[in-house]
Amino acid sequence: MIHSGTVSIADGLEHWREVLGRLRRGPAPRGETFDLCRRVLDAAPAAPEAVEAARVLLEGAMADAATPTADAQDVMAMLKAAAGGSLNLQDVIVSS
Repeated sequence: MIHSGTVSIADGLEHWREVLGRLRRGPAPRGETFDLCRRVLDAAPAAPEAVEAARVLLEGAMADAATPTADAQDVMAMLKAAAGGSLNLQDVIVSS
């Protein structure tokens, strides 16, 4: 499990890419802002704006009750890692 500290960085990135991929497909988080974020991520995943779009999508997932509990736990871990500098969201975006 990613939270245990026993998963390799590569395995962790692959897991986080899967989580972001599910959020990109929807339906949670719901709303026009999040649909726009999905369009940015689809159209220009390597652009600097994609990192902000991913962050907004992740933060929205935390606020949306439709986000599955397991995904919410992973999203929180991703946001903490990104805020702490141990995760570069661009690494997660490129292949999700």
